[in-house]
Amino acid sequence: MHIVQQKTSREELKKLSQKMFGNLIKAVVNVKRGTMVIDVVMHSDAEAFLLEHGSQQKDLWGI
Repeated sequence: MHIVQQKTSREELKKLSQKMFGNLIKAVVNVKRGTMVIDVVMHSDAEAFLLEHGSQQKDLWGI
């Protein structure tokens, strides 16, 4: 699991995608806070993490 709170380069995203699914990265974004959790097997894991750390369900989007 990787928490992103600032711009991330394509190179970093490529590196993370190779580790998990080849060319796919699963993520959940808190659109209000501008944060994202990436590098997870299931979207629900990232969603649960964000909810446990103060995010509101209405602000979360899986990508």
